[in-house]
Amino acid sequence: MRPALALRDYTPRWIEARTAATVAARQGDPVPLYDFVDALADDQHSELANLAYWAYWLGSMPPTQPDDHFLHRPDPAAWSPVHLFQQLAGSLHDAPGTVDLYVHSLYTLLHLHPWLPLADSAAARQLGERAVELLDGGVLSSVSRCDLESVHYRLQQTN
Repeated sequence: MRPALALRDYTPRWIEARTAATVAARQGDPVPLYDFVDALADDQHSELANLAYWAYWLGSMPPTQPDDHFLHRPDPAAWSPVHLFQQLAGSLHDAPGTVDLYVHSLYTLLHLHPWLPLADSAAARQLGERAVELLDGGVLSSVSRCDLESVHYRLQQTN
């Protein structure tokens, strides 16, 4: 799986790179996940594929996908952004490494749908409180800290 970690743009092996990076982070090596998140920010297709992946696994899209080919042409209209926002915000915890993928995913989702905090003020409030805790802690990478500061700012603007 190591060669998949070197991928920068979306390819059919993108899911392999995501999986390898998250496994490495859970086993104590967050660097591949930091690199993966960094690569996401450079490629819109990968950003959308990441959101589609979350939408599928968090129940924000119909579970009718027979395989991962839906990631090759991710369609934001295929999932519920409100449900995805609620699920990501409610799942945000400070596990070293993986928190960075959650934060970046929320950052991307709010960039794509800036109205989400208005659609569910309770989830926005919960996320805002969690953001403050994470920003006060020391588990975020510098990139994730910037992403979360942006998310927190956006949430404050909607209050």
